[in-house]
Amino acid sequence: MSVSPSLRARAGLFAVGGGAILWGTTGVAVRIVADRSGLSAVAIGWYRVAIAALVVALAFRSNGLRLAVAAVRRHPVRLGACGIGFGAYQALYFVGVENVGVSVSTLVSLGVAPVALTVGAALHRRRRPAAFELAVLFCALAGLALVSLRTDSAASAPHPVVGVVASIASGLGYAGITALSRRMSDEEPLVLTGVTSAFAAVVLLPFALVAGIAAPHDAIALGWLLYIGVVPTVFAYWLFYGGLRTTPSEVAGVVTLLEPLTAAVVAAVVVHESLGPAGVAGAALMLLAVAALYRRRPDAGPEGELPPP
Repeated sequence: MSVSPSLRARAGLFAVGGGAILWGTTGVAVRIVADRSGLSAVAIGWYRVAIAALVVALAFRSNGLRLAVAAVRRHPVRLGACGIGFGAYQALYFVGVENVGVSVSTLVSLGVAPVALTVGAALHRRRRPAAFELAVLFCALAGLALVSLRTDSAASAPHPVVGVVASIASGLGYAGITALSRRMSDEEPLVLTGVTSAFAAVVLLPFALVAGIAAPHDAIALGWLLYIGVVPTVFAYWLFYGGLRTTPSEVAGVVTLLEPLTAAVVAAVVVHESLGPAGVAGAALMLLAVAALYRRRPDAGPEGELPPP
């Protein structure tokens, strides 16, 4: 039974959005683990990708190594760059948070990515972005600003220049691996998840060793750590990579802004952080942008494919 390009395009959008929503649950889980175990964000980030790589390896069992090696042979540079970038952009985000604060770092790093992807797609296609694309991007970024800066963003910014530069680099790194992953849509999404997580674990290991990676003894912290490794990593990236098969990278960059929106909503529900009128307005703008993409997406081109690289 054949599936229409329109249905495939919308399914891809749902998959990318689903991955972003799962990523948005990471913040509260990280806070719980940190509070109960004393682990740093870098150490938790390392556990996240190490657990993800192990889970994927167990899922594939004896075939895992063969599939991973075959994927690396087909895309040695792209897959290596994605794995290294996966670890690097997380580490740079943590540097940004430490030096300029969570709100500003989130706004800068996540705001840079869709802009870079839109500009990159325009250069690749040798044409200006359409008015619709620019309007959606502006709407999403305005919503991101309202959601990210809903709380006091000046609480901790010891080295703002360093923090902003690190956050920009983090956003560019995320944009880069999104674009590269789009070029490997022929690969099994779960294999991509496992290989990039393994590379990221290697990249983050030196930083994690300095920060301390003692295994938590608290059962609740351990449970949430496993959750972080499985749900917002293995499952979320499986959805994300699968969705990229029919979703252009610049569209995915906008849709993944559902991550900070989800994080804000989860924080409001679980730890009672106030979203406030600005946050609600920002959420409405971000949802409007994603809804517009959903309504417009099937008309963008056959199966959402980009021109070949």
